[in-house]
Amino acid sequence: MINIDIGATAIAILTLFGIYSLMAISLNLEYGVAGVPNFGQALFVSIGAYVAGLTYTRVLPLLAGLESIHPCGPTMGQALQLRSEIMATQPLAGFINLALTLLIAALLSGAVGFAVSYVTLRLKEEWFLALVLLVGGETVRIVVRGADDLICSHNGISGVAQPFYFLGDARSGSLLFMLLCVALALIAYVYSQRLVRSPFGRMLKGLRENEAVTRGLGKGISLARAQIMLIGSGIAALGGVLFALNTGFVNTNDYVVTLTLDIWVMVVLGGIGNNRGALLGAALIAILDRFTQVAAITLNMSGSEIEFNYVRFIAFGLILLLMLRYRPAGLLPESPLTTNAHEVIRRARGPQPVSKRA
Repeated sequence: MINIDIGATAIAILTLFGIYSLMAISLNLEYGVAGVPNFGQALFVSIGAYVAGLTYTRVLPLLAGLESIHPCGPTMGQALQLRSEIMATQPLAGFINLALTLLIAALLSGAVGFAVSYVTLRLKEEWFLALVLLVGGETVRIVVRGADDLICSHNGISGVAQPFYFLGDARSGSLLFMLLCVALALIAYVYSQRLVRSPFGRMLKGLRENEAVTRGLGKGISLARAQIMLIGSGIAALGGVLFALNTGFVNTNDYVVTLTLDIWVMVVLGGIGNNRGALLGAALIAILDRFTQVAAITLNMSGSEIEFNYVRFIAFGLILLLMLRYRPAGLLPESPLTTNAHEVIRRARGPQPVSKRA
């Protein structure tokens, strides 16, 4: 048996919840609201992580007034020590670097999502975009893995610390980082809700339901889809930055196709087209993730030959299939009302007399 720290477990789950929420909201905007299939979500999450690896090794020392050290090869240890010292002694440089990382990641990922979708979605078959992103995600991962100067090839980059590392207390730092992750997730949720209820959001839903009618009303179909891909890809990159800071390590093995599957499970489980459902799905998957990690450690310590981490993939696949078969709308189905205009009209009309039958 292993002793479980309830407080640390709660912090870890809530941190994952904040990170997963950003990923789920981004996919929900793209597919749930606009009907744009994205099977390359791992690509946009990885862009955020790769940007974090670059800024924390190249930009952070400059912000601290020091010369950067090449993070790979013979100088890997020196570069790691330099990053750790800066994050421990110069918190202002760490926070500025984090802000720059989030901004650069969101802009770069959004630009990639806009460019790819604007070109591919001009075709009649929108699922071509899904295949392009699926292949593109793996292609970028392989290229980055083979590039020594980006994130040290297959070795990856360690020492990518969260911004509260300077406190020296792991518990306090983890708690504040959790609050940061949850705060960014809530900001993304509020923004997404306002977007969905705006005329642009209702136009996207109309595009999702009937493209021919929406096109007949003179709407720019390709541009609208590219715009929502820009927004969704930017939000996904924010989740990628936080994911890298949470693990403290940037490696291409974390951004494979299975990550895209995880995000799809969150959206389908919570409710396609419902941002609250995206939060619910993110919370459930975060809890399941933590449970499988604890179960895997427990089984390994007991000498079991079962690799419980692989059971996780089977469980996620079954969840996805069962939800699509028996509850395709998810646990929190999308509301048919996207505006409060109905309530305003009802109040303006006042109570209506009850008609009497003859």
